[in-house]
Amino acid sequence: MALITPAELEKELKSAVTKNVYYIYGKDAGRVSALAELVRRKYLGKGYSASDYSRFTGDEMKVSGFLDTAEICPMFTDWNFVEVNDLNGESLNADDLKALTAFIADVPDQTVLLFSVTGFDVKGGKKVPTAKNKKIIDACTKAGSVSEADLRKPADMAGEIMKRASENGSSISKQNAEKLALICLGDTLRVTNETDKLSAFAGNDEITAEMIDEMVAVGIDTTAFAMASAVTSGNSAAAFTILDDLTAGKTEAVLIISALASAFMDLYRASAARASGVKEAEVEADFGYHGRGFVVRNAFRDAAKTSTAHLRKCLEILEKADLECKSTRLDQKIIIEQSVAQMLAAGNGA
Repeated sequence: MALITPAELEKELKSAVTKNVYYIYGKDAGRVSALAELVRRKYLGKGYSASDYSRFTGDEMKVSGFLDTAEICPMFTDWNFVEVNDLNGESLNADDLKALTAFIADVPDQTVLLFSVTGFDVKGGKKVPTAKNKKIIDACTKAGSVSEADLRKPADMAGEIMKRASENGSSISKQNAEKLALICLGDTLRVTNETDKLSAFAGNDEITAEMIDEMVAVGIDTTAFAMASAVTSGNSAAAFTILDDLTAGKTEAVLIISALASAFMDLYRASAARASGVKEAEVEADFGYHGRGFVVRNAFRDAAKTSTAHLRKCLEILEKADLECKSTRLDQKIIIEQSVAQMLAAGNGA
């Protein structure tokens, strides 16, 4: 069968339909973990324990050992449930990959295989899975259910946040729920943790925007995009205020520069697309922003404030800063400050 959405997989797992193979992956590791838990509960029951199933981790697994375990006929349970977390197909040799995919194609009736990926990108930063991972996914698609949990839009997560807050005894408006989801960049695990924290603080009262601002740490990606937005607007005061926030913690300079470069690349793509008459939806599809359309929308909005040439210059400045941080003993905070000043100057035609 074809790739199914997480929502479709949830519906399937609540039905009487059973499968022998599941493969779950995607950028939203929290949702991948939640879906994997639903698979376990379906076949092992809600009160299952670690002794009720076999679990392998990809970096330690030997295919021969996995196959021996997966072929066992269960004696005291309905299913021989075998889970593999973070198996990277690229780490397998040709013989092991062939043996694994052949087994997936002909899994014993009483065996259930669950492959979950939460620790690496099966696509290797590209738009499609890498060659060996694709072979595993293709085999799983033919034998069972495969689902990709991409990061979702804030509006799509608002309902879940409101429901969880209510279950915790508090409440939150749709607008503030979307605000929280945006700050958490659509990461299910972080959204859940932050909602629980805010609910504990609010008690029986409503979670307010002020509580979110005070208690939820803004991720480096969100802060970096705010910095890029300030630079494109020529707002030097805001840019350096945000820079102080970025450098106040213990985050390494190279990570800050990487986040800034990613934010400016979003803007550069949007600027080039605007100039070519390409629509937001096309950029979202072509560059793998699935579930993160809000990033594209914001980039299109802010890219209109400057030129493509300015954004290209900013990327060149960040590339130079990255090299300096990695190859010199200069104060890395000074390197970043100089880079921000140079990007602002470039926008003024300097």
